[in-house]
Amino acid sequence: MKSSTRTAALVTGAVAVLLAPVAALKAWSEPADPRISVGAAAPATLLPGDVRDATGRMIANAVWTGLVSYHPETGAPANAAAASITSPDRRVWTIRLRPGATFQDGSPVTSRSFAGAWTTVLRERWAGARLLTDVAHVKGARRGEDEVPGIEVKDGLTFEVTLDRPLNGFPALLGDPAFFPMPESVLESRDWASYGREPVGNGPFRVGSRNAREIVLQPREGGRPVVVKAMPDARTQYTAAVAGDLDVATRVPPGRHASMDADFGDRHLAVPGRDMTYLAFPGWEERLASPTVRHALSMAIDRSAVTEGPLGHQYSPADALVAPGVRPGRREGQCRHCVHDTKAAVAALADAGGLTGPLTLWYEADRGDGAWVKAVADQLRKELELDARPHPVTGLREALEDRKADGPFVVHTAAAYPAPVAALAPLLEAGTGFDDDDTRGLVAEAESAENPGEGVIPARLAESAMLRDMPLMPLWSHHDHLVWSERVRGVTADAFTGLRLDALTIKD
Repeated sequence: MKSSTRTAALVTGAVAVLLAPVAALKAWSEPADPRISVGAAAPATLLPGDVRDATGRMIANAVWTGLVSYHPETGAPANAAAASITSPDRRVWTIRLRPGATFQDGSPVTSRSFAGAWTTVLRERWAGARLLTDVAHVKGARRGEDEVPGIEVKDGLTFEVTLDRPLNGFPALLGDPAFFPMPESVLESRDWASYGREPVGNGPFRVGSRNAREIVLQPREGGRPVVVKAMPDARTQYTAAVAGDLDVATRVPPGRHASMDADFGDRHLAVPGRDMTYLAFPGWEERLASPTVRHALSMAIDRSAVTEGPLGHQYSPADALVAPGVRPGRREGQCRHCVHDTKAAVAALADAGGLTGPLTLWYEADRGDGAWVKAVADQLRKELELDARPHPVTGLREALEDRKADGPFVVHTAAAYPAPVAALAPLLEAGTGFDDDDTRGLVAEAESAENPGEGVIPARLAESAMLRDMPLMPLWSHHDHLVWSERVRGVTADAFTGLRLDALTIKD
């Protein structure tokens, strides 16, 4: 019995030895996975008009081609699906499409594909509706409505859009997924659930397959498939990229920022964002009305300590009202009172007569701001000896409308298109009560100028005026990090498109 067992073991061992080179040869000879893998959090939806997160925006820009696209370095818009976007007065816009374009199911891309999609966004109250109503101010655009007087189809390749007021940035706005087209058959069926599962776009990729773990994007014409893996955890993404098991990671854990150079060499990229976080001052609170008091509070905040601490290196300290990813026309270093300076802060507060009583910092309870608000309150207590207290609430907007907020409150904004005025205009509606006619006039002048370039100067003057009075103090802007393996190239991204999946290639 022992002899038989020993013989079997010897035979098994011999077979294993013989098979080992075969397995090694097979592994060596098998081609590498042809797909390019990208790690990201799962998207909330693939309906372009309802995109609400970075992954959805990234995928939407691969599956659809908008009327315009953004230059990855300058941010300037250029016609894509549109052959031309023209207006005699920046209020009535005529959009002509390139002929011959098709969706991935072979159906033609027509003016109704766009006009019907925009109407759908409004009727269904999707996330993109805000851009039509509150940013573009399309004539007659209302959430929940099925008819929009300001959108008129002229022929198969031409439609006209009328705005309530001039907006030279309207063409630049049209690169957002909210303005992407949908096939007329889908618009007729209104089966949004099915379309969200298997969307059909007009872009360079189609959705080949998807499940809870991954979304596979197949190129329409040549190129490599891209698989977007559902990997919400930054550490998991980063570790997989270091090991070469993931081609591109879209998140970097806080503890690995210092080691990116050692781990990836020049294969990492910080992508400036288009959003900003502010602490705003309620205009009805008399003791906070002095710009000197506001400047003192701003200088007492060590923004770098917060972005490197509670915010985990995912944000950049603000030096202006406009986010770094908003280009062209953005200026750096505009907010001199954003520089941490304890002595200057103490002196300014003394010059203003001091600040007594509790200073409550209001913020939305379920927004995830608690840790950094606490850190800022701690700094104000230490630097200025103020009784600063975090004050979470449910329904901050209602508290502002009722003028219940008696202290600085958190404001989050994102520029809708790449122009400084797109970052400044939302600040006038942030609930501060700030209503300076000169500043509003400058913002209106920037929006209605003959072209975006001529709108830069009035936008800069408006920014300077707002920093002088400081109805809102800029704190920081979110940025993205990308790291990638040695086998890929062409990694580019910007604040309005995200990672450009169609630019990714495998090294020869």
